[in-house]
Amino acid sequence: MRKLISSLALFTGFGLSAQNFCHTTEMQNAWFSEHPELRAAFDRHQQAAAELDRELFKNGYNLAGKSAAAGNYTIPVVFHILHLGGTENISDAQVIDAVNILTRDFNATNADTSDVVAQFKHFVGNAQFDFMLATKDPNGNCTNGIIRHFDANTDWSGSLSDYAYSWPSHRYLNIYVVRTMGGGAAGYTFLPGSGVPAAMDAIVILNSYVGSIGSGSTYTSRALTHEVGHWFNLPHVWGGTNQPGVACGDDGVSDTPVTKGYSSCNLNNTNVCTPGVVENIQNYMEYAYCQKMYTHGQAIRMQNAINSAVAGRNNLSTAGNLSLTGITSPGAGCIPGVDILATPSFTVCSGKTLTAQSFTFNANPTSYSWTADNSATVINPGAASTPVLFNNPGITHIICTAANINGSSSKTLTIYVLNGATQISSSNTESFEGSSVAPPVLWKVISPTSPAEKWEVTNAAAADGTISMYAPGEILNPNSIVILESPSYDFKHNQGLQFSFKYAYAKAAIDNNDIFKVQASKNCGGDWTDVWTPTNSNLAAGSGETTSDLYIPASTHWKLKNLTQQPQFAPFLNEDNVLIRFYFQENVGGIDFGNRFYLDNIRFAMPTGVNELTRSIELKLYPNPAHSAFNLSFRLSDASKIKYQVCSVTGAVLMEEHEKNYAAGSHVISINSASTLSAGIYFINLELNGVKMSRKVVVE
Repeated sequence: MRKLISSLALFTGFGLSAQNFCHTTEMQNAWFSEHPELRAAFDRHQQAAAELDRELFKNGYNLAGKSAAAGNYTIPVVFHILHLGGTENISDAQVIDAVNILTRDFNATNADTSDVVAQFKHFVGNAQFDFMLATKDPNGNCTNGIIRHFDANTDWSGSLSDYAYSWPSHRYLNIYVVRTMGGGAAGYTFLPGSGVPAAMDAIVILNSYVGSIGSGSTYTSRALTHEVGHWFNLPHVWGGTNQPGVACGDDGVSDTPVTKGYSSCNLNNTNVCTPGVVENIQNYMEYAYCQKMYTHGQAIRMQNAINSAVAGRNNLSTAGNLSLTGITSPGAGCIPGVDILATPSFTVCSGKTLTAQSFTFNANPTSYSWTADNSATVINPGAASTPVLFNNPGITHIICTAANINGSSSKTLTIYVLNGATQISSSNTESFEGSSVAPPVLWKVISPTSPAEKWEVTNAAAADGTISMYAPGEILNPNSIVILESPSYDFKHNQGLQFSFKYAYAKAAIDNNDIFKVQASKNCGGDWTDVWTPTNSNLAAGSGETTSDLYIPASTHWKLKNLTQQPQFAPFLNEDNVLIRFYFQENVGGIDFGNRFYLDNIRFAMPTGVNELTRSIELKLYPNPAHSAFNLSFRLSDASKIKYQVCSVTGAVLMEEHEKNYAAGSHVISINSASTLSAGIYFINLELNGVKMSRKVVVE
């Protein structure tokens, strides 16, 4: 398969646009380049299909595209979802949505057929194909037809080994769902008669082109309809190329006009190849993303394919195969399989709850039963999902049993319950003064990438006293991560207290890409939320700026950050057990070392006055005294909500600006430009994300 892989890489190098979403032509040509002896047989098969179409066209396509067979053709389907735990691991609901869309489109029951242009309204074809997820695997075991494989091949190369999970293609339509593939492709398959190994006789498609929900969308949901059309022997409407818009071509179907093919949906420009003949731009085998139909001829050609022995397509809808694949009696004799997910995480504080949710497959359950050990309380033990209260620290097991008349199956989930006792329950200041070689008691240094890379203690600089903590960027390898985690704080019962810290930082170079962020957790570290994510340029501005020298901050370099004024921190203000951690990642994507980030004077306390808060945003009011207009300037590290009032000494509001969103960066607000304030003393009350501060101004 080396030549096939090389061919795909070559197509990628030529920079095919993403609009050419189907690579069936490229992959078939690469296959025939590897196996030229198979090309002649394929061409003969295509010629025979075109000749049969011409004969059937003369006879009106069997009464306008209706099959002579009794009822619909049913196709057993299996989805192989290759994933590494990301969004490519699409939900069962998204797969089911995709299967429903296929059945809708291949039966012409899609509502948007009403939008088909007048010239083709009477050409809308009904293939009479129903698609159903298999409920028995090749060995007769129960399945839901959705098989998940934790596999790096989700970044698809196209080699034969990628198709390791295929079920027999004469019994199932195999669909591989992947994260990426080369050359701008969204999907591809091989037409029957290509001579590929049975394992490769499958459809490969990106997860974002499956269904209309989840990672999919209505806009991309017809890509799978397009690929299934190929699998049942439909070429692109412009012929056997992947070059729409280049040359007029024919697909061997008599009622699809000769066309160049389209990559955009311009319905007023579709009579290019044959004067006076409108081209079928809304066809599923087009690229225009306004696909709404197959024609009668295409429907008949697909029916001919499913009745042909070529590639074993004629076995798919036989009564015997529908019984073997579990389509005839879905779930018959099957016991429901069950899996469990705990949200939002598998770690929780004692005294808190998680929601345990079941996912069943293979057969529908008629009952559920939940139990838990370690004195945990299951709130709704007979429901499909239930809250669970974890009373005691320690490992706790949740068990869900799903049952029906055929039997039952169980799944156990392990939950790590940590001591939910709050460690900091009142005002507290940490300046690391008692931590000459290690972080203070209750603080944690975490080194995810290497035990040798960590936050360290230093007496080289401090914002308060003589000791601080720092991330030693000058020795951290690029991309390495160091984390400093706080003890837990009770914000719920200390509503007046604010959480702030001081920091100093210098970039080692202009293109340095250090990442610093502050994260918070309200479930003992089960999951973390980013609550402050400044750019490293904003961090360095007004602090150490950029220097290649080892950075030792001067006293004027320390900057104050009040975390409780961040909008992203609002969900944590009513929690009684909040962990906060300082995350530093060295020069992401780079090759050089960086410079130091210092942290000190972490305060959980009442504000110490206007001066400290206003310094954190560099608040200035000038000129003061003023003869008329005066300016209020400030610098924001993040986008924030700002409003202000101008008040008299008696508290009367004389001017105000209602709350507005301000972007990160420097801002200047000009006040009293029209000289409406008479001589006197006034107070400017500024509110930043709900935190108030005030300045006095004299107007002369």
